[in-house]
Amino acid sequence: MFDLFDYLSLILIFVFGVPHGAFDASIALTLGYYENLKSKLVFIFLYILLALAVAITWYLFPTFVLIIFLFISILHFGLGDTNWSKSFRCLLSIYINGGIIIFGISFLHYEEVNSIYQILLNDSNTYYVWYILEFGLILWLLLLPFNTYINFDEIKKAYIIRISIISIIIYTTNAIFAFSFYFCFIHSFNHIKRILPSLRNNLSDKNIKNMFLFFTVLTWILGFIIFTYLNYYGTLDHSIIKITFIGLAALTFPHMILVDLYFRPSLKI
Repeated sequence: MFDLFDYLSLILIFVFGVPHGAFDASIALTLGYYENLKSKLVFIFLYILLALAVAITWYLFPTFVLIIFLFISILHFGLGDTNWSKSFRCLLSIYINGGIIIFGISFLHYEEVNSIYQILLNDSNTYYVWYILEFGLILWLLLLPFNTYINFDEIKKAYIIRISIISIIIYTTNAIFAFSFYFCFIHSFNHIKRILPSLRNNLSDKNIKNMFLFFTVLTWILGFIIFTYLNYYGTLDHSIIKITFIGLAALTFPHMILVDLYFRPSLKI
């Protein structure tokens, strides 16, 4: 199903994309949730518990969780590309920016993405996923001109260049590379660029680096163990897709709660 280029793209996600979530421990410490041994254990336990709950829920209700994950991704990607504020214009910008990724990749590469969705749904029918995505796309198209009008002053040269690069990549390459490119080199880069100054105001570079390395390696080890288990009972392609995207979903939910619901609002970033 996949060629060498696809495998390299998926490896990029694990090597350069997934580690951006390893700063979550530093974020928790900055917010006061990771200060002593007890709070550290509670944080790690709740983080893993929530990730595990997402994975189990996916297994039980794959269509429902996939749909939720896609729209959660729209919000998370959009927040990563938007200056946070409690305003309608911010919410509008979030949906438009995040929608470019999810709707663009899904509908411009329908056949490829549909095969991925089928794997994630254990070869179940993808009708309801596309049905909801179509409603989301229609809403996106309706809101696009309003976003352009309301957020016109936010449309700077750097924003136009970034959106143009993303659009070209999505249109000219395949779905897996387009997602990998955005996730690794735009979303993860922007996330680190925006949070690092705030972390450095509260923590030493040594503490940030040590926590980052520890949780990065831990994630890789756990991912490899789960992948080995999945590959034992399934094909290589199916195992890679499941560990990549179900794994991302499991990590995204606690990551988004910490970063988007607590960290960004408290520090206005």
